Amino acid sequence: MLMCRACKVEKPEDEFHRHTSTKTRRHPDCKECRKAERRAAHAKNREKARAQMRAYYELNGEVIRQRSREDKQARRLDPEFRKRETAFNREWRRRNPEKVAAANARQRARGRFNPDWTPEEWTALLDLYGHRCLACLHTGRKLQPDHVVPLSWPGASNAIDNIQPLCGPCNLHKAAKHIDYRPEYEEAQPCP
Repeated sequence: MLMCRACKVEKPEDEFHRHTSTKTRRHPDCKECRKAERRAAHAKNREKARAQMRAYYELNGEVIRQRSREDKQARRLDPEFRKRETAFNREWRRRNPEKVAAANARQRARGRFNPDWTPEEWTALLDLYGHRCLACLHTGRKLQPDHVVPLSWPGASNAIDNIQPLCGPCNLHKAAKHIDYRPEYEEAQPCP
């Protein structure tokens, strides 16, 4: 049993962090008191810490993002991780049928399953743009219909006038952003 220097309460040794430079080989303050002290220091300097984190991320953002991409890729290639992820997703869907049904209903309502254009209109749109991706201007790639204003945005349309042809990598890179590549070819960006 040791006496905490901060709260003056006698507690078992495992309630104190290890500390090699003291006689007892334990920190003089208990874990609870140290936790409270750290929380108070963090609350006092919260804005300074946030500013430091923002500055660090601005300087090292690309390295952080690259490391994150590599970690995700390594996890995706790991068969054990994929098994665990698949099992988790199956179990979640089994336990939350109402959420799954609601998500499917939202997709149907937004028209993902029932587009408001015909295959002929899609072919005419491809002919209009020369069967090329409007983002990277490559031809010979399989093109996908991309919504200029994403369907996840309020008031987005699933009509042909909200569709632009993009290749798979450009469509993935665009994600759910509102980017209109249709008017000008000059500002096109290469595929990632």
